[in-house]
Amino acid sequence: MNRADQEAYRRDYAQAKKEGKPFYPYAIYKDHVVAVLVFAGIIGMAIWQRVGVGPPVYSATSTFEPRPEWYFYFLFQLLKIFKNQTALVPVIMATFVIPNVLMVLLLATPFIDRRAERRISKRPFALSVAILAFMGMAWLTYQGETGATPTVGATTIPFTGITPGSAAAAGETVYLTEGCSSCHMVKGVGGQVGPNLTTIGTAGKSATYSGKLPVPVPGATGPTYSGANWFVLHTECPTCAKPGSSMPAFASLSATDLQNLATFLNGLGTTYK
Repeated sequence: MNRADQEAYRRDYAQAKKEGKPFYPYAIYKDHVVAVLVFAGIIGMAIWQRVGVGPPVYSATSTFEPRPEWYFYFLFQLLKIFKNQTALVPVIMATFVIPNVLMVLLLATPFIDRRAERRISKRPFALSVAILAFMGMAWLTYQGETGATPTVGATTIPFTGITPGSAAAAGETVYLTEGCSSCHMVKGVGGQVGPNLTTIGTAGKSATYSGKLPVPVPGATGPTYSGANWFVLHTECPTCAKPGSSMPAFASLSATDLQNLATFLNGLGTTYK
């Protein structure tokens, strides 16, 4: 704070002290009034919106979707955002890393914005931080309450256009049994770590790769891979089809499984809906 700001602050402080009211009883009185109103509001809402007792727990159910109390919805949503990566990443990121980073930023705000001015209209940085924090918490809470939990580990996905016993049907089986749905979502089924594949067949994927495929697939040859051939390349060697891809390679699949899976993926959004 420069000298001019210090002098202005001293003048304002002296004027406020001269014209202001003592802490006792005025400030204490106001604090008690606010405290009584807050507690009355909490008691009133508890009486008005009672917590009911749900049906008895059925331990064998497979459709129950556990959700926390509303004041933990924001953490619940963070866990959903980081789900299906590893066993520890969601817990570490959602309950430790992100909350603590935000807490450090909150504690650092007074040291970053060191103005003596207390009027909120004169504190744009602090006001912006508070607004962003409340908006973020409100959005995460809303998403945690209303967002549907992805169905991971499903055994079937309803499609039109897939004939039982066809290559596409076999490719859907590979997709579901080899863990693809743990990261990708198709028609609301699966995880959210990777891109949504519901209409991936309409994307017109293409890549140039001059190397040899780890698993030779009849008909899938380069150096230009497009359509079903691109999905074969991307499944066997993701970084060959898309440099920098974080998707793991599935080179252990057989040539038939790779071709069937590619047929299924290439038709999503066009032939299979």
